[in-house]
Amino acid sequence: MEALSSGKRINSASDDAAGLSIATRMESNVRGLSMAIKNAGDAQSLIDTSEGAHQEVTNILQRMRELAVQSASDTNTATDRAALNDEVNQLVLEIDRIAAQTTWGGMQLMDGTYQSKTFQLGSYANETVGVSIDSIASAELGSYTVDSTSHLMEGTDAAADAETRTATGLVITGPTNAASVSFAAESSAKTVAAAVNTQSATTGVSAAAKTNLVLDTLSHAGTVSFNLTGTGTAAISTSVAATTDLTSIRDAVNAVAGTTGITASMYQGDKGQLMFTSATGEDIKIDTFASSGDASSSIKAYVTDFDGTKAVTTDTLTKGADDSVIAAGEVRFSSVGSFTVVDAANGATGYMAAGSTSASQAAISAVNISTLSGANSAITTIDGALNKISDARANLGAVSNRIDHTISNLGNVLINTEASQSRIQDADFAKVTGDLTKAQIMSQAATAMLAQANASKQGVLSLLQG
Repeated sequence: MEALSSGKRINSASDDAAGLSIATRMESNVRGLSMAIKNAGDAQSLIDTSEGAHQEVTNILQRMRELAVQSASDTNTATDRAALNDEVNQLVLEIDRIAAQTTWGGMQLMDGTYQSKTFQLGSYANETVGVSIDSIASAELGSYTVDSTSHLMEGTDAAADAETRTATGLVITGPTNAASVSFAAESSAKTVAAAVNTQSATTGVSAAAKTNLVLDTLSHAGTVSFNLTGTGTAAISTSVAATTDLTSIRDAVNAVAGTTGITASMYQGDKGQLMFTSATGEDIKIDTFASSGDASSSIKAYVTDFDGTKAVTTDTLTKGADDSVIAAGEVRFSSVGSFTVVDAANGATGYMAAGSTSASQAAISAVNISTLSGANSAITTIDGALNKISDARANLGAVSNRIDHTISNLGNVLINTEASQSRIQDADFAKVTGDLTKAQIMSQAATAMLAQANASKQGVLSLLQG
């Protein structure tokens, strides 16, 4: 009767002492598993909230990059670029607002304070999953970059090239690991960048190469000719009507771009300054400069940095001097984290300005696309920010998927633990009901037999009395 009324096989320790102990332990496990499943659901919601913030910041960064690419074109005036920069400034403010105001249950998620947190996803102590969410504030997003040095070399033969670039390797200590990269002496920026990128999976540092050579201050108008070498060599010869208008040289260079791999444009929109560009970082060489002007005819040559800012150092190509100039391009190393680049042959004979160069962060908060160079820098900075956000989303996505599996496993463990607990603790109603029925029948049968026995005795007494 007690088992049927309570539904339990064990109602006191005397019913099954060992069973009671086991059932109590299982009860703790069941209730802990149930709460762990709830915790996992809450953790999933928290991560989803963070994912939403990351997604919106990604959308903002994509729009900023779009604006930077637009501003990088000289089809825009200074006023146009200022208007584009106004929108960028507002987008930066929105990134900071999202970072400061994204919360879950009153906890700040995106300002960098949600670090080394643990989700309790088991019924026992220390059955946890750890997570950290980095800040997405504009001052924390960007790209860590360092640029090699570009060289302007002059000589009458290839030996001049060898005199300047003797480096044959770099050591890169990136945010993930360190690695050495090697290449032949006199290698172009393109070759160096390719060598660096073969180790990107190890170091977390990637590289891009570009070569720019600017010509200006043409001394005499008339027919100008020279040989231009990039991926291939082509002879350039064109008539220049005025020293302040080099557009005819630009057109002649672009006409053979398929051969040389070099394109030409007016430097910062100035027709008197012409910029040759190898977008892949090949060396740019000009030799056999000639002009229909007098014997002193000349033109000045400069290299630029990666973003196109012209260097102060210049060289002069002079008619009849069997003169040549070689522009060695620049390599931009970039990563989402800090890193260093070591070049033993630094300075005048290497690729880096110093023996060990540490990357500096260009933050989104400092992006300014109101100038051409600023727009070009912004593209690299925004790319670094997008990479950092993508890495953060990938990490959180991995944790989210892990929690999905955790929830499934917890549910499976809970079901089977409850079944085991039930078999130990709960009453078997069929058996107990059968036992009760049997007991009742036996009791009734005993009563009936006692009544029959009493009746027999009364009959005997009646006969004796008669």
